[in-house]
Parts: sequence; C-alpha cells; structure tokens
Amino acid sequence: MSKKRYSYLILASLTLSIITTPVAVYAEQAEIKDEKVEVSGENEEVVKSTETSLESTLETKETRLVVDEEKNSDVVEEKSEDESDETFYYPSDRSDLAVSPRAYSAPSTRANGLSITDIDKPKADFIDVSSHNHDISVDEYKIMKSYGVKGVAVKLTEGTSYKNPYAKNQIKNAEAAGLMVSVYHFSWFESETSARSEANYFANMAQELGLSKSTLMISDLETPELKYKKGVNHTKNSKAFEKQLNALGYSSVNHYLGLHWINEGVIKPNELGNEKVWVAAYPYNPTSHQYHTQYGAWQWSSSMTFPGVHGIYDISSDYVGSYSSNQKLPPQGNYIADGRFVKVNKKGYNTWSDFNWTYRESSEKIYGQRFEAKGRYQHTNGSVYYSLYDAQGNWHGYINSEATIDLAGAQGNYIADNNRYVSIEQKGTSVWQNFSFNNEKNNTSNLYQKTYQVKGHYDHFNGSTFLSLFDTQGNWHGYLDEKATRPAANKNGNYITHNKYVTVEKSGYNTWSNFSWKEKLADKDVYQKTFLAKGRYENANGSTYLSLFDLEDNWCGYINAAAIKQGDGVQGAYFADGRYAKIATKDEKIYHDFNGTVKKSTNDVYGQMYRAKGRYHHMDGKTYYSLYDSKNKWQGYAEAKLVSLEKSGQGDYISDGSYVSIQRKNYSIWSNFGFTKELLNTTNIYEKTYLAKGRYEHFNGSTYYSLYDGNGSWIGYLNKDATKVVPDKNGIYISHWKNVKVTQKNYNTWNDFDWAYRESGDSVYNQTFTARGRYENFNGSTYLSLYDNAGKGHGYINANATTVIN
Repeated sequence: MSKKRYSYLILASLTLSIITTPVAVYAEQAEIKDEKVEVSGENEEVVKSTETSLESTLETKETRLVVDEEKNSDVVEEKSEDESDETFYYPSDRSDLAVSPRAYSAPSTRANGLSITDIDKPKADFIDVSSHNHDISVDEYKIMKSYGVKGVAVKLTEGTSYKNPYAKNQIKNAEAAGLMVSVYHFSWFESETSARSEANYFANMAQELGLSKSTLMISDLETPELKYKKGVNHTKNSKAFEKQLNALGYSSVNHYLGLHWINEGVIKPNELGNEKVWVAAYPYNPTSHQYHTQYGAWQWSSSMTFPGVHGIYDISSDYVGSYSSNQKLPPQGNYIADGRFVKVNKKGYNTWSDFNWTYRESSEKIYGQRFEAKGRYQHTNGSVYYSLYDAQGNWHGYINSEATIDLAGAQGNYIADNNRYVSIEQKGTSVWQNFSFNNEKNNTSNLYQKTYQVKGHYDHFNGSTFLSLFDTQGNWHGYLDEKATRPAANKNGNYITHNKYVTVEKSGYNTWSNFSWKEKLADKDVYQKTFLAKGRYENANGSTYLSLFDLEDNWCGYINAAAIKQGDGVQGAYFADGRYAKIATKDEKIYHDFNGTVKKSTNDVYGQMYRAKGRYHHMDGKTYYSLYDSKNKWQGYAEAKLVSLEKSGQGDYISDGSYVSIQRKNYSIWSNFGFTKELLNTTNIYEKTYLAKGRYEHFNGSTYYSLYDGNGSWIGYLNKDATKVVPDKNGIYISHWKNVKVTQKNYNTWNDFDWAYRESGDSVYNQTFTARGRYENFNGSTYLSLYDNAGKGHGYINANATTVIN
C-alpha cells in the first residue's frame, strides 16, 4: 500500500527493525535451484472458449529453495521460494491515523531507487496511491500509462474514522487517463463485529464517490499492532469483512497481505482464495523474475519513480487481471505461469482438454505419476487447475489441484532410505551439489568402486533416481544418478578382485579377521612383509581394505591399504635405503633378478663395499639389497645375510702408523664420515707433520687418514690426497732461505733429530745466519737448518729461538 510518513511513536523502533532487517532463512546445506518453466503456449491443448485465449505465451523461471539432507538424513519439509523471505523486506505501519512521523526507510540496495525505465524488473501493471501521493494529474497518470501501467488502487478509508481527502480527484483523474480503478481500506478490525463495521464505513465512502458495485474493493491488513495480537483470528475476520461487502452489493473483494503474515501463519490465504490475495514482498534487488505467482497480485516495490511524475509509488504485478484489466475474464481466469512439480495422489479426478470440461483422462490412469504444472488457472468455481506436462513434454490436460501434492522441485520429495549402501560402478558421471545440475561436487572417475551410504533418494522428474551419498563419518558427498552404482550388501562394500603384490610399509597396522574388527595378525607379524592382495573392499568409512595371502596361499586377513606399498612381483615393493653394504660372506650368490638368475659369486667381490640404494622384502621372508658400486653401476641383488651394513661408506678401520705432511691447502678435516662437520682446514696447518694411526678405504674411492698430533690429540679425518708420507716424525726438508738472528739464549743447535749436541745456545746467541731449510716436526716445532756467511753449517735450531731479519 502507499507509504505514509507518520506512525505511532511506540512502534517506531520496531517498525524500522522489521522493515530494514532481512529474515535469514538459509539453512547450512540449502540449495538454490532454478527450475526452467516453459510457457510458450500449450500447443496440444484444445481451447474451445470463444471469449478469450486460455493461455498467454509467457516465459518465466521459478527459483525454488531446496533444503537438502546433507546434515539430516530424515525427511525434511522443503520450502518453496514463496515460503521463504530471505530475499525480501516488507511494508509495515503505514497508517494515516498515526500521530508522529513514521520511522521508515528502505534498505540501502537497488530497491531504494527504482525507475520505471529500468529494464531488469518485474511487470509493472498497477500502482496504488493514498493521501501521501496528493493530487495526481491526468497527464501524470497518462505518463504512467505510457510505461505500461494499466490500473490504480486508491485508498478510501481507514478504520472507522479516516477518509482520504485526495481520493475523489485521484479516482477521477485516473479514470480520465483510461486506467482501471480499484479501491482499498486500511483495516484495524480485531473481531468479526469490528470487521463488519469497517466494511460498512468503507462501502459508505465508495457510495459517496459514486463507485460502481462491480468496483474491486480491497482490505489492506498490514499494521504490526494487529499481527501478533492474541485471540485475533485474522482469517475469520477478513472473511467477515468480505462477506459484509458482498451483502452490501460489492461482488469483488480482495485482500492485501504482507508475505510475512502468510509465512508466519497468522493468516491463511487459501481460505480467502489465493487468487484474491494481493501479496506484498519487496526484493532487495529486483529483477525480471516474477515471484509469488500463486497469488492474484504481487506488490514488489514501494519506491517506483516515473519520469515527469512527482513522488514515489507502490508498484505491483497483476497475475489474474483483477487490478489492471477491464475486460471480462472467462470463468477460469487468465493463464498464470507456474512451473511447480506435482504428484497425482488422489483418484476420482478427471483431467480436461478445455474448460468446457471435455474429458481427457481419469486420475486413476495417471495416479502416482509426477508432472510439471507449467501453468495454472484460478477458476471462479473456487478451484485451481494445473496444466500438466510429463517429462517428455507431452501435455496431459487440466486437473484440479486438489488431486495433487506439491513436490520440492523437479527432483521430487526426499525419500529416506534405511541401511542402504552402494558402490560406484561407472566412471565419468557427475556427482551434483544441487538439482540445478550447475555445480559438480565430484566425478565418479575419482570415486570409482568406492562405497557410500545412501541415506535417501529422489525420484527425479526426468526419470532418474538420484541417491544422496554419505560416508560413515556423516559427511555428505552429493547427489548421484543411481545408474552409476550397484548395491552393496553393507558398509564394507563389494568384493573387488585385486591381485596385486603389496608390502606393509607402515608399523602399527594389524590385520583383521572380519569387519567387526577382530584381530587376526599383530602389526609386528606383518610389518615389512610382502603379501598377495587377491581382493579388496572399498569401505564406506573411506578406507580400502586388502585381503592378504602369503606365499603358501594362507589367508592373512584384511589390512587398511594406507599401511601398504604396491610392488611389481613376489619381491614386493621397492624401498629406498642408501646405506653401505660390505660383502661379508663367501660361497653365495648375487642375483640378476628375482627369478633366480645369478649375476656373480660373492667370492669375486668378497670384502668390497657397495651402496645399497634400495631393498625388497620378498614374499619368501628374505630381504634383498640392490647394490651399486662407486661409479653408480648396478651390481645385482644380495640377500641381507650376505652383507654387513653401515650408515656411512668409510669401510673398515685399517691400522697404519705413517707420518704424513700436509701438502695441499683447502682440504677439510672432518669429524665424521657424514662429512657434516669440518674440524680444521689444511690451509691452517699446511706442511705440518702428523701421525696417521689408521686409515679408511672409503666407498667413494678415496682413502682417509685418521690423524693425531705430537700430543696424542686426534685431529680428524683427512683425504690422503692432501698429504705426503714422510720417512719419520721429523717431517721432510722444506727449502726456506731466510736470514735469521738468534735472539733467545739457552737454545742449542743439533747435528740430527736424534738430538746429538752441536753448539751451545750461548755460542750462537746474537749471531746472524741463513736458514736454508726447515723441518716441521711431529712434536709441533719447526727446526731451521743454519749456515753462516762462509757457508759453514751450524746444525738445527728451534725456530722459536730466532727472529727473521731482512
């Protein structure tokens, strides 16, 4: 109804809240489904009425809210779009009897600024006006008419004390502009008695204005004060209002209601007659989609503007012609596009080829069948007739809606299943998120042979049955055409031939005697053993279970496939290893394959070190290592008992005892054979002498000395290539040729490194010599070989006693 800018102060805050707050109805697992409704004329219908065409060639789409059962396996009542209000806000508290300015504002959305020139909008068939709109000129009405407006509903009265002072001119100018006029009364009645009183008040003003008794009279029931008032029967009172107007000679009486009144059950539109209901529900974002077509009219905005016309207007779509057509309608009324899906659930109802009641077929013939009601008619006999089509598009005539029940959509109603399981037996089939079939949740190529619980199904209008699939944890997996499945006896799934060799690679997994989880073999008895998995089960718990057999064909139970690794034969699966294996046994064989082909004898390679890059745990219970030499050349398979394993490839310790001199720089001296920690670098100890107590012949081809200094301290492991073996602990002669002066007393010179005395420290003190050479002794000291200017040798002296001079 037309907005007024006044309201009761006590209701102001409540009104604003009601108007501006959307009602959230989305369930967590709800699906929005667009059902295509074909309305292009019903070519097979024989229409014999001579007064008017029975059906217009309309096309529409009907959006339905489908609440699936992903979180609830019980049958759920699925709401149609017309029962949901998540996309609408509503008119409220628009009384002209209010004593203060009304606190009203539309939500801040597209709905707040609509123009008749907008393309994407519902039909704009008629407006309604009140004193809020003041006088509207004939020219202004004609402008509206030029944009397709065909009717106007004018407010006359409210309660039993208010009359619209602009009503007379609003009606006169509308008629002059060629618009159909209907009138409405803002209702406050709380009883049948007060309803009759308000009807009388309404009729009196209509009579004062000279309105015809055929004028459509409308009760506007919207005030929030009445909505929840205890003890008030709004349906009964509205019927009393209508009956009183009928008694006064007014044959056409309709009822304006907010959709929320209907959704919340405070009034029953079917008892008033759906075709007589003018429902108000304002989309936040209007589009060309036509909602609420089961009613006579739909008010879809209170904010419509017209170029060249003052103010804003309520705008509505007229579904039956009551508000916008002066033409006499046939008894069945106008064709109303519908698109719902129904099931014939009653016998004793015929279908008709036309509304002259030409028999087509009996409901017994189509009892239990499902149809699409592409359109409907609201007949003056009080019944609604659906125009039925089957899934192949064949028309089956008109049937009284009382013979049918509405289905949730093309998918039909949810049918619960009890303890039903299926396995996926077809690849390439979509598993759907919804019945719009526009959102693939998964594909059976990814789920092939998996087992699921079917908590319920839908017998779709297209002839397919769609299963609602769950795992045993209660997770929903989508809707799947039953044709892609086959029944499974229980949640364990069907037996599937497998015939694969598998090795148990994970510890902590035992095998089971049955799917009641009775243990057969403990985890220690199967870990790193190989079996033949002759079959498998795809359990509804999401796991795959393999049926295991040993080499003697003894059944070893079921094991979770998560514990295994698949192999290529009796040798089992390949496992990367990386350790070093030394051939430790003679008179045995190294194999070329697992068919018994011998590659070489261990006698030929006894004591050699190899890299065991991988291993196999054979079904015969033996472990075989795949051996490679230092040049990465494969050497065959050796049974574990033939080798000794090491984490690093240094080989055995070999006692040595050589003295070595460091002869190369930039070589690391290592703390281990993982080569992860450098203790020293040869750059820092270049030409020093050390004792190599032992050595290692490493797998990488190098020899590593274990070095000690003169104090017996271990230095680390050094590649032999950085050293030179020297004759003894004195080291080797190194050319030096530097002039030095003996600056320390008490240092004797020596004839040799057996420490044979040559000269005293006092005799050489403060003397200058040429140090032609030096020795880096194992004891850690450097000894210089001294010569005087005459070329006479003076023996060896500790370098600590000297100072280099120019």
